[in-house]
Amino acid sequence: MQERNRILSVAAGNLLKKDDIKKVIALLDKLHPADAAEVVSSLPEENQKRIFETWDVPHAADALQEMDESEQIDIVDLLSTPLVSDIMEEMAADDVADLLGGLDKQDAERILTAMNREDAVEVLRLMQHKEDTAGGIMTPEFIALRKDMTAQESIDLLREKAPDAETVYYIFIVNKENQLVGVISLRDLIIAKADQRIEEIMNPNVIYVDVDTDQEEVARIMSRYDLLAVPVVDYEHHLLGIVTIDDVVDVIEKEASEDIYRLGGVTREERLDSPAMESIRNRLPWMSFNLLTASFAAGVVYLFRGTIDNLVILAAIMPIVAGTGGNMGTQTLAITIRGIALGQLEFREGMRVVARQVGIGATIGATTGLLAAIIASFTSRNPFLGLVLFLAMIINMGIGGLVGAGFPIVLRLLGRDPALGSGVLVTAFTDVFGFLTFLGLATLMLGLLI
Repeated sequence: MQERNRILSVAAGNLLKKDDIKKVIALLDKLHPADAAEVVSSLPEENQKRIFETWDVPHAADALQEMDESEQIDIVDLLSTPLVSDIMEEMAADDVADLLGGLDKQDAERILTAMNREDAVEVLRLMQHKEDTAGGIMTPEFIALRKDMTAQESIDLLREKAPDAETVYYIFIVNKENQLVGVISLRDLIIAKADQRIEEIMNPNVIYVDVDTDQEEVARIMSRYDLLAVPVVDYEHHLLGIVTIDDVVDVIEKEASEDIYRLGGVTREERLDSPAMESIRNRLPWMSFNLLTASFAAGVVYLFRGTIDNLVILAAIMPIVAGTGGNMGTQTLAITIRGIALGQLEFREGMRVVARQVGIGATIGATTGLLAAIIASFTSRNPFLGLVLFLAMIINMGIGGLVGAGFPIVLRLLGRDPALGSGVLVTAFTDVFGFLTFLGLATLMLGLLI
């Protein structure tokens, strides 16, 4: 698919060079909006501007919705406010709220002022919620049925309202006060008797989320119960909106990307084609911190310079201890962060989880350490060097399990993202304690090693 879109991008570029914008629009209209968005995004800015200014508004809105937020912002910056407002009126309100939330306040206000008042009010209502909560990702475009309606009345209403709804696979039921009281599937509604009341056939046991529920928790709930949509309610149980599966897929992708970035100490999203200076500013803070932690490790090595002078082979072996401990810490870190993300870790079990990972690290350290010790003993013809290496690997891989599980748990308890810089911290600890353990043991047993 990507190769096809690359070819289409070249074709569109050649057509634009010939000033044949109509053929470009005809080409894009035949594509799925996601593919059309990818093709347009690959073109130079001046061509993107020409396409959106020529495109009919509904197609332009469909394509803009499929773009990444950074690409959407770039497009908005290229176009006039009246055109942007027209396009946004065709987009889903939750997508518009997300996009406006990424713009400067003045730009967002200018666009909202130009939009249809009813659409603008709906978007503003969504923007009042934090963007990483159920309220921030929900859509108000849904159909709710009253529990005192008949099946036939409900079907008639669906025929009228369905074109404007995000989904009709699940239909949520409310009472006179608009409080959520049940749910019914489209299938059950269709096969019900025409005069049967909704409250007789609905399921009163509804899985729902509060408006302030974190978006990761929303994703976990929908995954656990295999839901295509979940209703969002306020604290008085009024139905405010729904979160659909496509929104959750976006959340999962966003959170996974965020965790990967933060594990590596990258604080903001960065693309392979991001400007060099932006990438430098993004990475520099944690790399500066990494320089500080590396200095601690170097300081430990310097502290034992006398021991290394007496037995130079230690300098060749000590990276093994630090490297294996770092790998153990990274593996444990990945498993722990995944467990937290999937809701598998109850924090009252935190100590048990940490202790288990320390045990696993020490056991793997003993197994691999024994092999390394045998090789080191034969190479140096000194079994005590093998013993030092064996003990150091057990200790440092146990420390790898400790910090790999402990750091994300502590960060989560402090209300911070468990992935935030954890990779840098784990590497720092295993380097420092790896050198300290190995060189410290070698110093204590120096008489047997020389």
